[in-house]
Amino acid sequence: MTQIHPKDHIFMFSALTSQIISNVPSTLLFSNFTDNWQDLLWGANAGGFGSLFASFANLIAYRLYLNNTETGNPGKFTIQFMVFGYIFFFISFDMFFILRS
Repeated sequence: MTQIHPKDHIFMFSALTSQIISNVPSTLLFSNFTDNWQDLLWGANAGGFGSLFASFANLIAYRLYLNNTETGNPGKFTIQFMVFGYIFFFISFDMFFILRS
């Protein structure tokens, strides 16, 4: 079992906070509390996957979908977007710890 090192917390906090307030504001928030910019940036990038709120780019993509489709299903798009987004979120989360060890 992999043990989480205390300095890995900045990665986890920035990635998880990105799911709620987006990755750019999350990065700016945590940059005031750490000099560990490598983990912060990895967390911001991983945090951009997942929810529609994880990145402003995700919200732009959703808006483009809504504005450019007449027969699309926004609910289906949202579910597919989040399923694939969280798959990549967890892959990047795992890759951080694999590459870190």
